[in-house]
Order: sequence, then structure tokens, then C-alpha cells
Amino acid sequence: MTTRRRSIMVLLALVIALVVAACEEAAPNPTAPAGPGSELGSLPTRTVKPIVSFTPRFTATPLPSMTFTPSATPRATNTPVPPTETPTPAPSPTPTVVGEIRSTERVNLREGPGFNNPIVLSVPSGTQLGVIGMQQDNEGRLWYKVVYTDENGDEQRLWVLARLVITDYEQVIAQPPATEPPQSGETTGAESAQVATPAVQAGSLSTPDGSRVNILAYCRQKRVAPPRVTTNDNVYVEWSWYVALPDYMDEHLENANYEVRLDGQLLDNWEQYAEEMKRESGVWIIYWYYPVGKLSAGEHEITYRVTWDEAISDGYERFGPGTPNEDNTGNCPFTVVQAG
Repeated sequence: MTTRRRSIMVLLALVIALVVAACEEAAPNPTAPAGPGSELGSLPTRTVKPIVSFTPRFTATPLPSMTFTPSATPRATNTPVPPTETPTPAPSPTPTVVGEIRSTERVNLREGPGFNNPIVLSVPSGTQLGVIGMQQDNEGRLWYKVVYTDENGDEQRLWVLARLVITDYEQVIAQPPATEPPQSGETTGAESAQVATPAVQAGSLSTPDGSRVNILAYCRQKRVAPPRVTTNDNVYVEWSWYVALPDYMDEHLENANYEVRLDGQLLDNWEQYAEEMKRESGVWIIYWYYPVGKLSAGEHEITYRVTWDEAISDGYERFGPGTPNEDNTGNCPFTVVQAG
């Protein structure tokens, strides 16, 4: 037997001996005395340690969710029932009144009221139109809105200078406006032609404390409502004449005879109340303003007539003896009220 093998056997025997010794020590001897004097009687018995059971970890108690306290529901109030709407009556349509072009030349019909609006067409004197409205331009001239029907029956709504149309439109609508004197500006063609009566310049309205009031001598023929006049107002009778060129005005003044009367009384020396000739709306014009002062309350009337010693021209047509216009007449009834 080799030395290495011998060593292994010795170690193995030693291990076995130690195991046997341990077993004998661990097992109690039932035959051994257990009295008080015995050394073996007081050996303690092994107490098996209790098995520790695992206590479950503390679990978080979920916080209670917040319960929202409902807000007080407001009580319903009585909702007022809206009143039943009263239907608004539709405005009455503006009446259409017959009008007729009066001029010695063709008259322009425009897109709008004013010489700055484009010309759509020109019509001859005697053309029948339907007048449906009126408006003043920014220079105080009165224009009519008219319905023109062509040969094919097609209608066009256009505008024409009011003084070139003979119509009862203002009387029909019952509220005739007072026109203002034409201001500076240019006209074309027959828009500046002399019509049956001289150019129009309306009188101004009076004020409560009294003021100057101009009354057009031929307001009825020009379809211009006379202004309101009180016993405090200073009244002036107004008329005018216009021509195409200044030379025609000289011819007119040399031959004209004005017979202007207030309540039958002749207003003489009319020549001294003429203003300087000036150019307005493409024509040359003179205005007369004859002062008659304050009038008594009641009905009054101005009558107007002009004749000529010889035939004259205003640059558009002829007036005086042997012409279609041997005289020129008009009138204006008006009322004076007592000042308050």
C-alpha cells in the first residue's frame, strides 16, 4: 500500500469516528439516572424556535375620493313672454307722375343727380317720362329721377335736370321742396337752355326772431313751395334771367320791361335792385331782389310779367314780338302768419 493511499484511509477512519461520537452525544440515554444528584439529569432540552410567520406589509389605505356637494339649483323665474310684434306697414310706393321734356335742344339723361354723373342718352323736347323721385345735388340744383321707356319697351331709371321737365310731381307728393340757387359749375348741351320761365332761385326759410325771406315771383310755374313767412320777416321779391353769353344779357336788359306786382301794386324802379351778372352752372345770370319789408298777416300774391320792345335771344331761343315767346308770366301766392 502506498503512502498516499494509507493517508487517505487514515483520514476516512478519523471522519467516521467523529461522526459516531457526535451521534452518541446527541441522543439521550434512557437508562441514565435522572435524579437530582445526577450530572445528566439537568441537561436542558432543545427548544425549537417558533417559526416566524411573515406579517403582510401595511398596505396604504386609499384616500376617499372627494364628494362634491351639489350647488343649489336656482329656481326658475318667470320668463316674460315677448309681446307680439305689430307688423310695420310697408311704405306706400312713390307715385309715378307724367313729365315732359321742354327745351330747344336735346336733353341729357344721366346715371345720377349731378353734372358729374355720366350721360346715358339724350332725348328730344317733348319726350314723355315718368317722374318717380327728386333730389338736390351738392350745388343746390334740383334733379328728377325718371323712368324712360325706349322703343323696345325697355325701362331705364335715370336723372334729368328738373327745370327742363314740365310735371306736377311736387304737387302729387304733397311736400314740394324749396330748391336752392344753382352754384358754380359747368353744364353741357341743353341743360343750360332757357325754359319757359327764368332760372329758379328759392327763397330762404324764416327764423323765429325774423329775418330776410326771398319769395320767387313765379314760384307756381317753377313748382317751388313758397317759404314760411311771419310778420317779423323782411320780405324780398326775387326773379332772375340767364343767357348763354354776356352779350345776350345786354340785349335783354336794353329791351326788357318787368311788371312785378305785390297784391296788385307795381314794384317800380326794379333796375336798381339787380345784382352783378355772374357765371353759374355754365350760364350767365342776374338776380333781382326787390325789398318790400314786413307784411301783415294773411294771404298775399306776387304777379310777374316781362315783355320786350324788340325780339331778343338768350342764346337758346328767342323772346319778344314775332317770336313764340312774346311775354313771360308767372305768379306766387303765399301766406304770412303772425309771429309768436
